[in-house]
Amino acid sequence: MSVSVEHCKDRVQWDGYVGATANASNYHRWVWGQAIEQSFGHEVYYLAARSNGVIQGVLPLVFMKSRLFGHSLVSMPFSSYGGVLAGTSEASEELLERAVELARGLGARHIELRQWTECAVPWKEATSKVTLEIDLPNSIDEVWKRLSSGMRNKVRNAKKHNLQIEWGGGEFVDCFYSVFARNMRDLGTPVYPRRWLESLCQQLPGEIRIVVVRDEGRPVAAGFVNLFRDTVEFPWSASLRESRKKYSAVLMYWALLEWAHENGYRRVDLGRCTPHSGTYEFKRHWVCREKPLRWFYWLSQGSPLPELRRENRRYRLAIRLWQRLPLAVANRLGPRIVRAIP
Repeated sequence: MSVSVEHCKDRVQWDGYVGATANASNYHRWVWGQAIEQSFGHEVYYLAARSNGVIQGVLPLVFMKSRLFGHSLVSMPFSSYGGVLAGTSEASEELLERAVELARGLGARHIELRQWTECAVPWKEATSKVTLEIDLPNSIDEVWKRLSSGMRNKVRNAKKHNLQIEWGGGEFVDCFYSVFARNMRDLGTPVYPRRWLESLCQQLPGEIRIVVVRDEGRPVAAGFVNLFRDTVEFPWSASLRESRKKYSAVLMYWALLEWAHENGYRRVDLGRCTPHSGTYEFKRHWVCREKPLRWFYWLSQGSPLPELRRENRRYRLAIRLWQRLPLAVANRLGPRIVRAIP
């Protein structure tokens, strides 16, 4: 069977293939590349492998240009998943070959595939990240019983503090961003631009939810929720330091599990983290299944593996300096920097 690869221009055909493929991720869909183009200005390439005119596989790639970090192709940035989605090994191989040709033509130092499923990628595999997943049983009481007595007590204590839970969509972006941006500054990490979150809410109105925890009306914890098939994904969440003694983050996560169960979802993806980090230790208390993230790299001659992770010792001074910035300054500078950090 002859397979050829083209730059797909047909959104309907692309999404038709992704929608009909059982092991597709949310981020293989056309809309995510479109939101990245609109929010960050990056060029997106939609590579499609065809046989007899029928799509046999796809590979979305985002071209990220940076004077500081070098140029790269990433599938998919600002998320945990992406990579090759193909029904045959021939389609997968042709997509990878065309990706390398594209990278060389663009002068990219490397290609990064955040591979969603098992795939024979003959490139270097390297990632220190995992995602934590929860399979929801038939009863929310079963979820409650799985938790340790300590976690159950924290949920009860949070409720005693009269924290309020609210669910919404795009109208809660400001609430979410007020908590998220401050938390990112405190961590020493540049924050996403507000327009990225607004774009997602506008383009995916029925698939994005925002949960907000309020203390006397003030947002003290918030989370951004993606919905795809039977899964609730929790890629970004934050809480204010002074609210944690009231267990605001604990209450938010419990509210997430309750909401997911009530709305018929079967799985909750708590998002990626670094093993043994503070975030990892917090998430694993929700009785999760740990899943290593398989990221693959093609490197141009002489190029090292990218190390754009906050755990890199080279960035410790920059992190400490960022933590001392006034919040308004960090919010103005952060989006300009983070656009080059996938």
